Amino acid sequence: MARPATTWFTRIGRWLRLHLLRAVRENASPGRTALGLGLGAFIGIFPTLMIGTPLAFFVAGRLGLNRAAAVAGTVIAMNPVTGPFLYSLSAWLGFELLDQHRIEQEAQGMFSMLREYAVPFLLGSSVVAFTVGAILATAMFFIVRRQGGLRPLLIKPKRYQPRTPRPPADSGSIPTAP
Repeated sequence: MARPATTWFTRIGRWLRLHLLRAVRENASPGRTALGLGLGAFIGIFPTLMIGTPLAFFVAGRLGLNRAAAVAGTVIAMNPVTGPFLYSLSAWLGFELLDQHRIEQEAQGMFSMLREYAVPFLLGSSVVAFTVGAILATAMFFIVRRQGGLRPLLIKPKRYQPRTPRPPADSGSIPTAP
């Protein structure tokens, strides 16, 4: 019997699914998953400008951590909701740690402004990224350890199927003899 014809779209979908499952399952111990998430959060918060997700994927693979958790960490840490808050916090914290006051001046050039703001911003980003990464890694470690691995978190349980109705129970009355 001949196999049904598969299209290139189907083959690409199968290939993507295979590699996604492989990335999720590799190094899926609670510790490696938690460290992968923490690394992804650190790289996501630290200003890597458009290469954070691929960088987290590559570095997690080289360090033997869970790659899928690293990518998830970049997405969780830097999204449109948390991004502005974390970048503002990074800049404020950097200025406070270096005991500098914000310098307000006219726009004389982007590079002169970057020199004055880059060091405090990078210092603040490092501290915030490390803190958020450590918090997410600790939370993920306990969640994955309690669930017994990463697989139960990703694979949905079977849908609830109601049982067939039981016959009505006897109302408890005593049967009468004819």
